[in-house]
Amino acid sequence: MLNTLLLVFILFSIQIASIKCEFKRIDLASKRVNWTLSNNKTQIPAKVPGGVYSDLQRAGIIGDILAGFNDVQTRWVAYDTWTYKANFQVSEKDVQSPVANLVFEGVDTIAFIELNDVPIGSTQNMFVRYVFDVKEHLKIGVNELKVTFASPVHAAENRSEKHFTAPACVPDEYNGECHANQLRKMQASFSWDWGPAFPSVGLWKPVYIELYDTAIIRSLTTHTEQKDQLWYLRILAHLESGTSAKRVEGYITAKLFVEGHQSLNVAREIAIMTRHDGTVEVELNITVHSNVISLWWPNGFGDQPLYDLKVTLATHKDGNEVSHKHIKIGFRTLELVEDDASKILGNTTAGKGLTFYFKVNGYPMFMKGSNWIPANILPEIGYDKRRVDELLISARDTHMAMLRVWGGGVYESDYFYERCDQLGILIWQDFLFACSMYPADTEFLDNVKVEIEQTVIRLQHHPSIAVWAGNNENEVALRGNWYNTLPEFNKYKDEYIKLYVETIKPIVETWDPRRRYLVSSPSNGLESEQEGYIAKNPYDSNYGDTHYYNYLSDNWDINIYPNTRFASEYGFQSLPSLKTMATATKNKEDYHVNSSYSKHRQHSPNGYDFITDQMNRRLKLDEDDPKHFEKFVFYSQISQAMAIKAETEFYRQSQADWYTMGALYWQLNDVWQAPSWSSIEYGGKWKMLHYFAKSFFAPVLVSPRLLLTDIVDVYAINDRLVPIIDGKITVDYFNWSSLTPFKSQEFAINVDLLSAKKVTSLGLLNYNKDEIFLRFSFHMEGVSMSPYNFVFPKPLKDIKGLMQPNIKVTVSKNFYRNKLNDTFKYVVNIEVDAVVLFLWLETDSLHGHFDDNGLVITQANTAVNYYIKRRITVEDLEKNIRYQYYMN
Repeated sequence: MLNTLLLVFILFSIQIASIKCEFKRIDLASKRVNWTLSNNKTQIPAKVPGGVYSDLQRAGIIGDILAGFNDVQTRWVAYDTWTYKANFQVSEKDVQSPVANLVFEGVDTIAFIELNDVPIGSTQNMFVRYVFDVKEHLKIGVNELKVTFASPVHAAENRSEKHFTAPACVPDEYNGECHANQLRKMQASFSWDWGPAFPSVGLWKPVYIELYDTAIIRSLTTHTEQKDQLWYLRILAHLESGTSAKRVEGYITAKLFVEGHQSLNVAREIAIMTRHDGTVEVELNITVHSNVISLWWPNGFGDQPLYDLKVTLATHKDGNEVSHKHIKIGFRTLELVEDDASKILGNTTAGKGLTFYFKVNGYPMFMKGSNWIPANILPEIGYDKRRVDELLISARDTHMAMLRVWGGGVYESDYFYERCDQLGILIWQDFLFACSMYPADTEFLDNVKVEIEQTVIRLQHHPSIAVWAGNNENEVALRGNWYNTLPEFNKYKDEYIKLYVETIKPIVETWDPRRRYLVSSPSNGLESEQEGYIAKNPYDSNYGDTHYYNYLSDNWDINIYPNTRFASEYGFQSLPSLKTMATATKNKEDYHVNSSYSKHRQHSPNGYDFITDQMNRRLKLDEDDPKHFEKFVFYSQISQAMAIKAETEFYRQSQADWYTMGALYWQLNDVWQAPSWSSIEYGGKWKMLHYFAKSFFAPVLVSPRLLLTDIVDVYAINDRLVPIIDGKITVDYFNWSSLTPFKSQEFAINVDLLSAKKVTSLGLLNYNKDEIFLRFSFHMEGVSMSPYNFVFPKPLKDIKGLMQPNIKVTVSKNFYRNKLNDTFKYVVNIEVDAVVLFLWLETDSLHGHFDDNGLVITQANTAVNYYIKRRITVEDLEKNIRYQYYMN
């Protein structure tokens, strides 16, 4: 009898202990929870995470939103009120939990929430995590959660009536909606010059109920500092104890795992009070010797080692775990250097002002990259891991070391930043304010405070985060009177400072004091701050970063581009391929730039005129050609690629004489099948520009600059951590009529690490410039082949001697399989008997890709690789390959 009582007592004690420290999450986005979506006319099954457009498409109520004119024809969705509803089970044990919080990771955007017919709160910001105390509202058995969304279009309009801020609306060409600046919502969802308006609503991130006793670890922030041979790691564990003040007692441990070594541990007892909102931070510190860890480097400069950091909260030293958080961190130093430029450039025009460059692990690095817009116009699809992977790997494979996450989109998923950590892609992170003035009333600013604090705390630990920026183009918009704000300039300036300087800046500096916060992009950086945050000329070439677009000049001419310390935006439009266009319309009448469909898709005012003008400067296209539109599309991609090549190489060359230290072209990706500035089409297909980026971003590049005086300055660019010693540049002179150069020259060069240098100049005065072109190549032992580069002295429409080529494309019998990514590689051989310009290879029905394209072929035999995820026969590949090229 005594033994039986003892056993009962032990079991009872164990049960009490397990209840006390148990953490449980009820996932309301699981397949076991059935959601519905309804308005006053219909009710359909819904998916969470998800959104109203996705659900309506899935139910067949609306068609493919990106087809035809559906962006306008489905706009009624954004004007309606929608309700998401779900039933879920709660046990008796669940309702006894001391803390029961309903957590929404992301609600888009204005919503009212009820649990079991009791109002429990509302949301006003799609970028904020909302936590509601539902302890008193849960019941045993079936519970009903209801989330009712207001029309974002109407909500923005209503708010604007009280707090109007310029501009009211987007240009008519956008086919968009007004007053996006009134809502903390993806600004591009109301339309942009590159994308349609889909003002979505929905639960676009996970939803769950958290049950626990004392506290949980919500987030970790880390700060690394190197001194001599030691790294000091400061960890802040961000705890939550519900939604009200509470005393938290326990034992917290941090473990840093280093391969080949025992984990580095630190622990402490805690007995602290949380704030009124239930939050508190606990600091832990770990010291690491530098010979134990390896440095994290940007893509192209080294490896990206990451180290597991796990922080655990327990009831006491030897007690059960209550909560834990696991992240990966990297060790690297990074600073944005804004220093006296004369120290590098001397007392010259270029030496005036301040530098603007990123120094990583002690090395000044030229940042090559692009600008990232959301991966999909519907935010819940933009977080798709496959889409994110495809785009980031495409950036990695073209030597990009930085992407700017643009301020009109969303803060990307944890997965996005984790992949950037792994791939070595640094992130210039805008806060989400773009091309507009913004309200500064108390309600709006309080809303923003929560957004910025949560965002910085969530992302701060990633080694890929390089810099924060307050907004996109709002300083220059105010100074330049873009939105007719001049009559109220002082009012708008005061509101600008209140938002970006007095509200956002202190939050960033509190939680991430070691990273630079730029108030705007473009701006003059420190100089803008000294001028009261609105510089007299935010585009001053001696300071900060610039955005540059010029559609009226010859964009192939490298001489038109302005000096800058850092080019964070520049671009030119092209059309998507016919293959991509066919996913939006199969109506052949749409395949003309003057069709109503084409006009509808072109959101940039006068966009087709600019594309046409650019083509006509350099290329010849007959208006009566039966394949006019097909060639127009193809030539637009040639023009875009050559324009961005010229501008990018100008910036890379200018490291030598202006200390330009970054080139991030606009834009990497697309959200629909339409004319845009992207280098990757919607669906993932590379435009010619992206293939060209692989060459103009090459680590070692010979880069010629054809001056207006017919002199060619030749630059050698070395983006490696070792110098070029006894390298060799070869210049081959060709007639357009021959594959054999009529003249060759060689130059021996030496170039410092991480630098650009003008190595020689060539004269073309003694040549018939319409009959020749120049090819440049670089050779050095230990350097993989640097890409060919070219100078075309005259516009291609005016050249003489170019012959109609005979082209033969075959596929080698042997193929190769990469078991790591389950990809098959085939070698495609190209035989020609004449110079071929911009040879473009396509496959009809296969879903693979070439490793090079848009080829300028100057030799009889050329080989490129074709990659595909499944095995195919050589014969099938040969039959599928189609090609086109430029010919006068």
